This record gives sequence, C-alpha cells and structure tokens, in this order.
Amino acid sequence: MNKYIVSVGLLLITISSFSQDLELNIHKNKLADFLKIEQLLGSERIENKSHYVSKTGIAQPIQFRRKQNGIPDLIVQYFYFQKDSTIDNIMYEWDETNFKEENASIPSYEIEAFINKSKELFNEISNKYGQSKSEGDLDDTSKIAKGDFEKTDTWNTVDSTGIELYTILSTKYLKEGATIITPTYRIRLSVQNLAEDETKDDILKPTENKIKELDSAFISFLSELNNKNIKKAKLYLSASIISTETNYQLESLRKNLRFDDSLTIYFTGVQIGLDGSNYLMLQYKYKRDSNMPPKDLIKVIFDKENKIVGIQPTKRK
Repeated sequence: MNKYIVSVGLLLITISSFSQDLELNIHKNKLADFLKIEQLLGSERIENKSHYVSKTGIAQPIQFRRKQNGIPDLIVQYFYFQKDSTIDNIMYEWDETNFKEENASIPSYEIEAFINKSKELFNEISNKYGQSKSEGDLDDTSKIAKGDFEKTDTWNTVDSTGIELYTILSTKYLKEGATIITPTYRIRLSVQNLAEDETKDDILKPTENKIKELDSAFISFLSELNNKNIKKAKLYLSASIISTETNYQLESLRKNLRFDDSLTIYFTGVQIGLDGSNYLMLQYKYKRDSNMPPKDLIKVIFDKENKIVGIQPTKRK
C-alpha cells in the first residue's frame, strides 16, 4: 500500500515538472526525453508537411500540437542531430495560420491574450537568464493596425543556449499588385543549442564576410536580370552551367521572381553536390512574407569563385 502511494506521488511530481509551455534545458536531454515530455502533456504528434533546409546532419523536425486556452494551439518542433539524437533547436509557435490558410481580424480580448502570453514567456525566461537584448515593445497597441506592433528579445546564456522570443500582432490588410499583406498574430520562441555548432567543422561554415560577398553577387545578378540584361546576368553564373543556361531559362526565372519586394537572407549553409563536393548556399525569403516557415523561398548555390551554380525557387501551399 505504501509502495503504491509513493509511486503515484513520483508520477505527479514528474508531470508537474513538465507542466510549463517551454523547456529551456536542451543540453542534457536527447530527443527521446522530449518525446516523453510530449506524451506526458498529452500532445498530438502531427505530420511535418514542410521540408526544412537545415545544417548538415540535422533531421527533419518532429512536430507536436498542444491544446491552448484563449490563443491558438501551440506547435512544437524538435530539430535533432541524426548521429546521436541530441537537440539542435526547439521551436515553439502560437499562430493560427499553422492550421488554416490565413488570419482574419480577431477581437481585442484575443489580442490581449497574445500580449499576456508573450509577457508571461518573457518573464519566465528573464527570471532564469536575466536581462535580454530587446528590440521593439508591446506597449503601444495603436501600432497593431499599422502592422508595426512587434518585439524581439534575445538571450545568449552562459550554458551555450541561444534564445529568441519574437511577437508580432498586426490587423493590417493590404493588396498591392501580386503582393498581399494579411493580418498576423504570432508568438515564436526558438531555443538553440549553440554548443553543438562549436563542434562542427568550421571549414564548412560560410563566414560573415563570405556571406556578404555571396549576397552581393546574387543581388547584382538579380539587378541585371530585372533589367533584362541577360548577357551581364550571365557573368555571375558558374562556368559549369553557363553553357547550358539558355536565355529562355533565365527569362523564365525572371518571370518567377517578385521584384516588387526585397529579399532577405533566411538561412545559410552547405549544399552537397551529386559529385560529393561542398557548395555554399544562401536561402532567401521575401521581406514582406511574415509566415513561418515563409511561403516563398529561393535557394542559391555558389561555387568557390562566388559564381552561381543553381537557383531554386520554392513555394509552399
């Protein structure tokens, strides 16, 4: 009888310790430990319908849906290393567009619930890791109608955990040509295992200067392409593809790009070619695309001479 009572007590303590929305300690636990947490919380495992371009060795994320009150259900994504199941990144996101095509305007009490949730997360993280580096604020709610109500807080901790909390609330709707801006209500929390990055081969990492060089080359290529200077645009292509890349193909690419919106770097990494060679890769998103993941992405692959060997636009439904 006593043994039974003790066992129940231990179970209740275990569940209680995982009762919060987030888990910040990603260094000691592996994927299996987090799967147990989701099981204890009664989370629903859901299909991953998107393909994420991640660092070498990172598996496609495992996703869960947790029921919430007053705000959209929470989506949790676990990105992990295939070799040993250690965690690279955990992404928490509260966003109704994870479950439907787009947002409509929501009542003020739901907006207040979003703000309260963001502040709750901020306080919980700050209590553990101290002051954050902060941009924006959640004080002037008049900015919601303008689309400028957002806040980003980042913490780089002594235990090599990188944390970013991002909140955006916008009732703005705008249609300009092919570009449509719809209302956005999102809280996104990323918990990154920075220690894992330090163990990887630095040779395969694009440096900050190299990223600037590649970005400059691609933007120059786009400028020439937009102005229909096909001959000049080809100067930015690698010798390995320039003989096969026809003017028609470049014109088709030009028609599939949106020049009415600027591009920003979304991800950098290494692409392994069919010959086993490593190529540096930049992935871009359109600046006005606030979806996560973005609906439109453009992957650009470069050779060692900063020449373009491949451009792959993708669109998520």
